[in-house]
Amino acid sequence: MKKIVFTAAIILTVINLVALSTLLYNRWSGAQPTSRSDRRDQRFEHMKQELALSADQAARLDMSRATFHAELDSLSTQLVAVRKQLAQALFEEKLDTVLVNRRLDNISQLQSDAQRKVISHLLSVKRMLTPEQQKKFHAIVVQRFSSANDQPMPDRPLH
Repeated sequence: MKKIVFTAAIILTVINLVALSTLLYNRWSGAQPTSRSDRRDQRFEHMKQELALSADQAARLDMSRATFHAELDSLSTQLVAVRKQLAQALFEEKLDTVLVNRRLDNISQLQSDAQRKVISHLLSVKRMLTPEQQKKFHAIVVQRFSSANDQPMPDRPLH
């Protein structure tokens, strides 16, 4: 019984830390109270300007981006649903550790799928670019990956 309580406490701590870090991230980033899609569009327009994309490149990237975001948004929605299921399972009168572990595995898989989609999308974008644009794109990606104010997350893609 102590092990189950300890495991539940660890899981709740992790969930709380994630929620707190999201809150702090939003406060420290100075993000305007715009929608996620508005922020995405702003970052994307900025990137297109920095890369000086041709009309053809911009059109192809727009198509790729639309598909990418639809897939990533779907994963994000699924992730929220599984997190809710995990919270529900944690507060059942009799804790079902098998179910809790299954939910944790679901969350891990969805997060992994989202990361793979991001990487696949980045490689797809890279293939659309000239060597000079690839260097600029690399710098943008490195800056965004290393910036504490703009960490890529399943619900906050690079552009």
